[in-house]
Amino acid sequence: MRSPFASFPLALVALLAFAADCDRGGGPVAPNVPWPNEPADFTTLSDYGFDDAFTVGTAVPLSDGWFIDNPDGNATEADDPGAPLSPPNVGRWRYPIGFVGGTGPAAMYRNLQEPRREMYFGYRWRASSPWQGHPSGVNEISFVLAQDNILVVQMNGPPEGPFALIMTTEFTTSNGHLANSWGDDPGARQLGGNVRGGNYIVTPGRWYDIEVYFRMSTTPTSRDGILQWWVNGIPVGDYRTVNFDAAHPFDEFQFSPTWGGVGGAKTEEDDFWYDHVRLSVPSAVLR
Repeated sequence: MRSPFASFPLALVALLAFAADCDRGGGPVAPNVPWPNEPADFTTLSDYGFDDAFTVGTAVPLSDGWFIDNPDGNATEADDPGAPLSPPNVGRWRYPIGFVGGTGPAAMYRNLQEPRREMYFGYRWRASSPWQGHPSGVNEISFVLAQDNILVVQMNGPPEGPFALIMTTEFTTSNGHLANSWGDDPGARQLGGNVRGGNYIVTPGRWYDIEVYFRMSTTPTSRDGILQWWVNGIPVGDYRTVNFDAAHPFDEFQFSPTWGGVGGAKTEEDDFWYDHVRLSVPSAVLR
C-alpha cells in the first residue's frame, strides 16, 4: 500500500521457541481441510483460483468479481503443478531489478458488496527464494480496506531474514495497549504472534496457508474487537481487545503486495505467488 510502516524491533525477528516446531522454519504441511478456521456459519463471498489470464491495463475485470490494476504487466497467471490447493494455475507478482520500495507490482482487488464488520479470509502464498527484504523490514502480502483504515498481512524481518508472519492495524484508533505490538498509536501498529510462544517464522520458497478472522469493536474505544490469524492451521495471533474504527467498516480486499516502507530498490528479481483465495462473511444479518 501507500504508507510507510515503523521499522521492526529486534525482538520480532528473534527465533522464538515454537519456531523450531515449524519444520525447521518452513512450517508444517497445511491441513487437509482447505479452510480449517473458517467459521461454520459463514457464507462464501469469493472462492477464486487464479484461472484468469492477467492482461496489462487498469481496472481489468477478472472472474468472480475481481479486478486488477496491472499497468506494467508485473502480475501474470503462471503454472505451478506443485501449488498446494488448486494447481496448476497461480498468480505471480514480479519485482524486477530496480523496483523501488513503497509500491506493489500490481493490485488485484474485490469489492465486499457491502460494508463488513466481521470477515474471514484465507489464501495460499509463498515468496521466492532467495528473497531480498525491504530495509524497513516490511514486505506486505494482502490488505482489507476501509475509509482511512487498512488491515495488513505482512512478512516482517531484516533484508536477509528471518521473516515473521505478522499483522498491521493501520487504524485511526489507539491500540497501544496491545501486548507484543509496536509502532504508531494511533496509526500503523504491528501485531506480533502471541500464541504458542510467539511469532511464526516463514521461509521463502515454501507455500503457506494463511487465514485471518476479524470482528470489529463496538466503538473506537471499547477494546472488544477480535483479530486472529493462523499459518498452516497453527494459531499465531489471537487479540481480543482491538479497537477498530467502528464508524468505517471494511469494503474491499486487495492483493497489492507492497515492498516497504519507502526507498530502497531491488537488486535481484523476486516474486510473490498466490494459489487460491477465499473470502467469507456471516450468513445472518451484518454484524
